Amino acid sequence: MKKKIIIDLDVVTIGIWKKADERRVESLKFIKRVENKEFEVVMLSSTLNLVEKWNNIGLSTSIKDFYYTNTSHFIDDAEIFNFLISNKVSASEIIDEFLKKHIKREDIMIILACSFSKAEYLVTFNRKHLKKNDSVINEILLRNKLNEIKVVFPNEI
Repeated sequence: MKKKIIIDLDVVTIGIWKKADERRVESLKFIKRVENKEFEVVMLSSTLNLVEKWNNIGLSTSIKDFYYTNTSHFIDDAEIFNFLISNKVSASEIIDEFLKKHIKREDIMIILACSFSKAEYLVTFNRKHLKKNDSVINEILLRNKLNEIKVVFPNEI
């Protein structure tokens, strides 16, 4: 059975765009595995809506093409909010909990999407706000009776 994953935008952006970044080789290896259909990829629709607004049309198009080609299921923000409601979790309260722990607002939805979709991994290069805070993130999720997540770098999966 394929591992269900969510790929943070930074992994794809580095692989496609950042030629001089030391993480690019790692990203490209991982992207190839994704393109070989090794994983079941889940993605937030709102992330692609954000990419749509970028000034760099070439990069935006390449990233959207990657996700449209390789994503098994897109999640809408409304699905996540309905998930929270069905689990009797206040969206504003859990968002505030994450913010108080210095989790960036744009990362909160991907965390919740990972929990909602029961993805096995959230693949990212985000060391500062995600990877180093995975225990804090999971404490908040568990306190709210939501599914834990595993934050990994591309070379850890």
